[in-house]
Amino acid sequence: MKLRKSLVALTVIALMSASSGLAEASKGPVRIQRLAAEQTQQLLGYLNAPPLEQTASPRTCRDADNSDKYRKVFLLPTLAGQPGDKTFYCRVNARTVLVDLGGAFVTEDNNPESTWTTAGGEVLRFTRDNLEPICDDIIAGYYSKQKATATVDGKALRGVAVSTPAFISRIPKAAGQLYVDSKEVGHPGKLATTYCGWKAEVPLQPGRHVIVVDLSDVAGARTVFTYEIKVER
Repeated sequence: MKLRKSLVALTVIALMSASSGLAEASKGPVRIQRLAAEQTQQLLGYLNAPPLEQTASPRTCRDADNSDKYRKVFLLPTLAGQPGDKTFYCRVNARTVLVDLGGAFVTEDNNPESTWTTAGGEVLRFTRDNLEPICDDIIAGYYSKQKATATVDGKALRGVAVSTPAFISRIPKAAGQLYVDSKEVGHPGKLATTYCGWKAEVPLQPGRHVIVVDLSDVAGARTVFTYEIKVER
């Protein structure tokens, strides 16, 4: 199995040994699938360095998306690839926040040598049509269980497993190879993408809250994200 360097933002090293059977469809509640797609689009859109050189995207909560007037969900910054501890100070007026509990994004490319081999032996290129089966395979194998541990105000947080259908992400030039991939597939600055991993939509009452997510098992080295959140409604 040959993994492209840009395949996995959140689990580049760990997925080298992933083994699973091929799933048949996207997974998880449709609402969470849509939010996961939006949070991944946010991650990719705010990259200002290649994923393996940037710890979180966006780098701060001030850059994160708090504009969802219909669902009232704040998309918290997520791990971009580089291990390391981060503390975020967030002021939100949303009713819930979306927390990433470890996952990967998969993007298309035009390299015939970039392939994913399933446990069943099927070899898939990273074409748009194959992104969902690849992500389904990842969620059925390496991400069959939640890798990150997390708490909300000291209480354990459990998420749901999610793999999404393909969606389009905007890729900045600063994203390095990902932007090169977008040029090579014929639409610079845009890539078909899928997400596979674990998410939690957390309702928060007005006041101060602390969410701590230990992503060390995901990142391959100590990586703890602390979100200090003030909810103002």
